[in-house]
Amino acid sequence: MHYRNCMDYLQIRGVLPFSIAPFCPVDNLILSTCAYLPFEEVLPPLAQDSWVPLPQAAQALMQQPDWDAVGLIMAKDTPQLLLLAAQSDRFSQVQVGLCQAVREEDTQFAALTWRLPDGTHYVSFRGTDDSLVGWKECFAMSYDFPVPAQALAQDYLVQAARHCPGQLRVGGHSKGGNLAVWAAVHAPQQVQDRICQVYSNDGPGFNQDLTTSPAYQALAGRLVTYVPQASLVGTLLHQDPEAIVIRSHGVGTVGQHDPFSWQVHGTEFLPLPRRSRRGERETAGFQGWVDSMNPAEREEFTEVFFSLLAASQAETLSELSQGWADNALAVVRAYADLPSQVRRDMLDFLWRFLVNMSTAGASSGRRP
Repeated sequence: MHYRNCMDYLQIRGVLPFSIAPFCPVDNLILSTCAYLPFEEVLPPLAQDSWVPLPQAAQALMQQPDWDAVGLIMAKDTPQLLLLAAQSDRFSQVQVGLCQAVREEDTQFAALTWRLPDGTHYVSFRGTDDSLVGWKECFAMSYDFPVPAQALAQDYLVQAARHCPGQLRVGGHSKGGNLAVWAAVHAPQQVQDRICQVYSNDGPGFNQDLTTSPAYQALAGRLVTYVPQASLVGTLLHQDPEAIVIRSHGVGTVGQHDPFSWQVHGTEFLPLPRRSRRGERETAGFQGWVDSMNPAEREEFTEVFFSLLAASQAETLSELSQGWADNALAVVRAYADLPSQVRRDMLDFLWRFLVNMSTAGASSGRRP
């Protein structure tokens, strides 16, 4: 059975310019998904107020080696989505610019801005990429705030607003959704006043509950969070209680997180009244594990876990998966070299994970 997704939306409604069909949630998903591609390789940086038509930007990107290498994280249809958008009547008049990308020892961040024909701008933050640095920073969100990417997102939004007159939309997928919310909530009042919508597309929540803060409440009517019915990512930490549950045909947590698995009806995602029992079960188990550790323990687990992965000399998940036997041996050797107390702590953390996941599964019975 074929389910319509954002690619089908483009093929059906791509002939409609923004002057006829206003910006909609699926447009948001398309732009936040395309932000995973390495536009920073071909477009002017944030400091330059320079804009490039999307077809020209896509053509330049295609000339870069491995521009369409999706790795283990980026959805495999993302390059095709960009090309389809660039060829469509709807997005061919869109311009893109203000690129910024940072990858350092503890930071993975990227953002760009889309100038739309309706006079608005969509500020798009990239989600976690294939790098181990990016994943370590995601883990750090459970005990530290702001993490470097959140601080960069806040600064980027302020700088981008200076180059973008009129109304602003802000969004991203996965970690990009988290960055969009963080940046908008912490933006100066004069920037917040120009924001018409903030989209978190299955983005994780926050270490502290932002939803009760005055700044969050001031934007609450303009904040939209989408969470697939069985996804894990978008339910982690403190999440918006008004998040909209949508239908995904993806299999498992990873499949549900894939934006191409989200079912589209017209200009909207197909809503559901509640999350699936499987989604609730896995979220309860994983969140129970996180809650079983205090912030210091979460930091210890993160630092040790990623130091073990670094022993493989891999910098990305793709590299880690290649020659996995040798990499696994390097990780095991690094674990054996840890102080005995650290080894005991890691075993304890693993035991807590297994107990929480099994307990959550048992408490929910056999229903799917």
